[in-house]
Amino acid sequence: MKKIINHPNYKGLAIKKKPDGSCAWIATAKSEIGQQRIDWCISKGQELGFISKHEAYPGMYADVMLAIHPTKWKVCQICGKEMSLYYHYPNANFLKSLNKEFNSDFTDCDHISDIWDELINIGIQTAEIASFLIKKGSLNLSAVTTSKEEIIDALEYACRKGDKKCLGPGAMSNFPDRYDGFHTYNRCCRATQDKGRSKENLKSYTKDRRAYEYWSDGNIHAANQFMGSSFFDGTSADHIGPISLGFVHDPRYLQPMPGGDNSSKRDRLQIIDIERIIETEKRTGIYPMSWQSKLIWEFIKLNYSKFPDNVPAIYRDALKQNMANFMHILRTILESCPNYGEDFLVNAFLVSNYQYFKYTYKFNEKGEIISQKARHYTDRSQYETDRYRRIAIESVYDYSGKDNRNNKHDLTAEELSALANICSVIESGGKLDDCKKIVSQLVEKIEKRIISSL
Repeated sequence: MKKIINHPNYKGLAIKKKPDGSCAWIATAKSEIGQQRIDWCISKGQELGFISKHEAYPGMYADVMLAIHPTKWKVCQICGKEMSLYYHYPNANFLKSLNKEFNSDFTDCDHISDIWDELINIGIQTAEIASFLIKKGSLNLSAVTTSKEEIIDALEYACRKGDKKCLGPGAMSNFPDRYDGFHTYNRCCRATQDKGRSKENLKSYTKDRRAYEYWSDGNIHAANQFMGSSFFDGTSADHIGPISLGFVHDPRYLQPMPGGDNSSKRDRLQIIDIERIIETEKRTGIYPMSWQSKLIWEFIKLNYSKFPDNVPAIYRDALKQNMANFMHILRTILESCPNYGEDFLVNAFLVSNYQYFKYTYKFNEKGEIISQKARHYTDRSQYETDRYRRIAIESVYDYSGKDNRNNKHDLTAEELSALANICSVIESGGKLDDCKKIVSQLVEKIEKRIISSL
């Protein structure tokens, strides 16, 4: 609320201060503040070119408040989850038809982009998904040549401004009652507030989401694009090295696999996969492991053939434990450094991957990039890096919240003390490179301890 109130896009929009110094977010349309808000919105509509006279049209308030919203994502006051303000979520009849068509089990809180990605993940062909959405939206587009982003944008616009009822927004318009123009609760909590959070937890976990969640290295955008290509028609895209164990999300380390086999494999580590990873690294020069697990991977490479029985359990568990420790470090930094923690983590470990989103790629059957060109950005696809950041940060909290003993850290007292010192340096405004270095040193120290126990 404070960020919205202080944002320049809302300069001059009336809001009353309460005796305790807080701001009265809600004001009825008939109140003095409400009337001032309406006049402000009409003037803003003229400024933006929505109207030429001082007269609002039906839906203009929603158009104006969406246009000026700085992120286009809104936090739910009830459960704290963020949802898109665009029409990105399936409505009841469309959802029923979608789940029947693809034998799926999505909810009305699943983002249409995530739904597309998950359908690709389970082996549905891109053309099938495109054809379904084009038909439902009566869109004059080609299922073969039109991109995912263009189809979703066209369907969203048809639902928001046309007569199509397929998709709805993450939060309904409510101006001038709410200062930002949208209901305080999101779609996730619209039906029954106390069950909203559990409903949100039903969101599907697509491959690209998991890569963001585990802070994976690799060309993450190229991997997402390769997974949706014709190379995986009728099959599932399998990470040769599981990203939950620290391996990269990169097209060169993806392979086709029947959906059932992929589900059964989960995060298993197998000798055949290790050898395929080593071969791929030699052939492509692309490193297979994310930075936070590099030392353990190098140890496994040197020892897996001598101790093959260690691969499926001991080595896999070592990587799993290391990821739990890494995620705990991230969470501690976020919680202990409220002023600088998030920006530090993003700038130190995520921003370097933003470059991959700038291009569209073409591949051979091995996932090798044979060409790339600058990407065409639509109004909403340009916010993909924001989505990447949002999911990565959210998942740090979600990871430790899962009821799974394998998600628990095992940091020693000495390591926890070092982590506390690191947080003090970060929160005092330490230089990015210096802070990144001491975080990396702690991660490496923990890896060496895990290796010494193998």
